[in-house]
Amino acid sequence: MYVRNLISGVCFVGSLAFSVPSFAQTALVDTATISARCAASSAACLTAVQAAISALRASGLTPTAVNAQLGIIAGAAASGAASLPASQRAGISAVMTEIASGSTNAAQRQSLLEVASSLQAGNPVDLVAFASSLSPS
Repeated sequence: MYVRNLISGVCFVGSLAFSVPSFAQTALVDTATISARCAASSAACLTAVQAAISALRASGLTPTAVNAQLGIIAGAAASGAASLPASQRAGISAVMTEIASGSTNAAQRQSLLEVASSLQAGNPVDLVAFASSLSPS
């Protein structure tokens, strides 16, 4: 069971690398704040992510640029949440679902929803690897 989950996780994380446009070199949101709040609690993380998404919606960016920024937000959230205790990690599923709801990229949305589902179910998710897969290159 563990090996199957590990293999699924590796394949999943690998697929995420292709779901976010790589041209998004600059974050237009405060990723340090998002990461810090996500390290504090899942509730603080959700609030920070919702504020960042609202700012993106008001920015007038193209859908493709918004999707790229959503990938950056997801990476910052996952990076911060990686240090949360297991009891708080399930709450990060709402964060990933929130980010997914703002995406117009089907592959990105599906990847985020899969992570959300895994977190909600209490399955181990390597949030550091997930965050790394979303980093622009």
